[in-house]
Amino acid sequence: MKLYKHQQDIIDENKLKTGLFLGTGSGKSATALMLAEGRTLVVCPKILRDDKTWERNLEKTSKKLDLTVVSKEDFRRDWESYERFDTIILDECHQLSGVTPTVKWVKKVATPKASQLFEACINFLEKNPPKRLYALTATPVRSAMCVYGIGKILGRDWDFYKFRSVYYIPVLMNFREIWVPKKDAATQERLGACVRGLGYTGKLDDWFDVPEQTHKVINVPLSKEQQNKLKDLPIEFPDPLVLVGKKHQVEQGVLKGNEFEESQIFPTGKLEAIEDLYEEFGKVLVFAKYTEQIEQIKSHFKDNVVLSITGKTEDRGTVIQKAENSSKCIIVIQSTISAGYELPSFRCTVFASESYSIVDHEQALGRTLRANNLQKNLYVYLVSGEIDKAVRKAIELKGDFSEAIYSKLI
Repeated sequence: MKLYKHQQDIIDENKLKTGLFLGTGSGKSATALMLAEGRTLVVCPKILRDDKTWERNLEKTSKKLDLTVVSKEDFRRDWESYERFDTIILDECHQLSGVTPTVKWVKKVATPKASQLFEACINFLEKNPPKRLYALTATPVRSAMCVYGIGKILGRDWDFYKFRSVYYIPVLMNFREIWVPKKDAATQERLGACVRGLGYTGKLDDWFDVPEQTHKVINVPLSKEQQNKLKDLPIEFPDPLVLVGKKHQVEQGVLKGNEFEESQIFPTGKLEAIEDLYEEFGKVLVFAKYTEQIEQIKSHFKDNVVLSITGKTEDRGTVIQKAENSSKCIIVIQSTISAGYELPSFRCTVFASESYSIVDHEQALGRTLRANNLQKNLYVYLVSGEIDKAVRKAIELKGDFSEAIYSKLI
């Protein structure tokens, strides 16, 4: 395997424990595998375990490792049965560092409130410390507490209360103390420096001459049927929190049914917008949040080569390979499935509906922009209504969209 200079520089330094916080498409997996030795455990998202992504990456390196790959869910459930490994690789490590700025009381002792996965990770590393430990993610700064969690995983002896006081402020809300992240530039720069102290950082354009990437928002008018349904929704769903999600569905041309009702489908101009882009580019990657929307898009383009990946798709690797090998193709992928594969032959990516997660969005951008095939890419965001706009604004501000927060504004 030919390594890029930034990869070789990291390998030459040969750190035993570090973070690889490199941008999507920059070769984090290969770098970690080249650093690994002996019995190696990889903890990764379920899709990567099922698709044997890490096994295929290892084959490309021609390196021999005793490799075990488990999903986050496997690890949380079975960690106590694992023996010691020489190397541990934590892929998408931001998903393992679920620490909050609040505390819980255990035997009258205040401890940070954290996810079971994070606690399993810390407990396993303390019980079976590896010789080598690598934490991989392109998005370590999902929140300040995410950075704290990654630091603890990498062995930093940080004081929880001091860390929290630097990056959060307490706010009294409904007689409860809520910790709100500081947003000022100085704090953000300090957090960035904190991340750089944990490992290697960088984006593709730090090492390569990356062509211009174009981002375009297309406002798609709502159909009459969508408008009428949106007017009726507050009566059907009086709970503001539920209403936000239902509005977002209708803006995509669908309304998910419950166990007693079928889903509803509405005409939407988003289909015509995708059709125009397909005629121009020939190969289009479409991200959509809802399964019903994915089925609607597939039905609209039934006379063309249309592939799809949802949470129920089993052999995702085969679908990706078929899309790459096609001369004309539309592939529709659930917007939460945004990591662990590449589609470098696609020049146009369409967000028919966006995930609420900034991490999903950042990962999605890296499916077509790869170090091994740097090209100009067009990213199109189809926006039809108020929730679409609110989601787009949240992502532009580098944050997640919260239905709970937005519901209090309507």
